[in-house]
Amino acid sequence: MATKEKKPFGETGFGKFLKKASGVLPEVVDIAAKVATGNISGAIEAVSDGLKNKAANNVEAAKLLAELEQSRMTWELELERVYAADRDSARSREVEMAKAGKRDIMPPLLASAALIAFGFVLYIIAFRIIPEENREMFIHLLGIIEGAMLVNVYSYYFGSSAGSRRKTELSGK
Repeated sequence: MATKEKKPFGETGFGKFLKKASGVLPEVVDIAAKVATGNISGAIEAVSDGLKNKAANNVEAAKLLAELEQSRMTWELELERVYAADRDSARSREVEMAKAGKRDIMPPLLASAALIAFGFVLYIIAFRIIPEENREMFIHLLGIIEGAMLVNVYSYYFGSSAGSRRKTELSGK
């Protein structure tokens, strides 16, 4: 996948929108600070909240709010396209590995690490005495491992990636 050169923020859709909204939202400086720290979704939410508060009394704010919501849908669609291209890139890599007769050990290695980490934390919570000040941390850790790591492991092996891999295997026979 070819990567695009990164645009300056002022040339992005949200950057252009912020320029338009600066007359209605004086707090645009605070929003720009969120952007500068990489919190784009927080910045978009702050703009949305600010416009919602002013939309009832300000026609320009109401128009900008409608434009923001339309743009947000466009940005989310573009983000989904990026994710889909990333998944396609990963699948293409798997296909190329299979064509070359190689086996990638990284997915099973990462899956094993996730399962071992989950089992270890579960064992500690179930069979060891955890100091009260660390108990909540272990429960959060269990949630992170379960919610982020294991979900991705199962999605890879039993989700559409596994189906795509299986189709590749069958088409090669």
